[in-house]
Amino acid sequence: MKIILTLILLIGLTSNAQELTCSDFKEGTFYIPSTEIESKTEIENKENNAETEKYIVIRKGNTQTEWTNGVGNGNPDYEIIEWIDDCTYRLTYDDSKYELDAEKKWINDNNGIVVKKTKIIDNCLIYV
Repeated sequence: MKIILTLILLIGLTSNAQELTCSDFKEGTFYIPSTEIESKTEIENKENNAETEKYIVIRKGNTQTEWTNGVGNGNPDYEIIEWIDDCTYRLTYDDSKYELDAEKKWINDNNGIVVKKTKIIDNCLIYV
């Protein structure tokens, strides 16, 4: 009887498991590898490799702070998010937080960077 109850409980839990949507990536702290990845194992290997360049993004409301190689390492980039829809947003650099270099000024002058989320695999979001 215990086995049957355990099976029913497990089936119930897995059938009600929530799949992630674009909205789940609007706020929080996210890890972005510097190169394209193909599998979950590859993500874990890159994440644990001290020599791999990676970005940590902290997104809250309409702001984003981006750190290279971990929070507290060097100077972060501060960005403003303009949400186009749940899966698409435009990033511009926040020139009120720091002085922008020529490349960042050019990006802002040309309407920022549009980021489109293309698919979600497990807890990973793929974007262009």
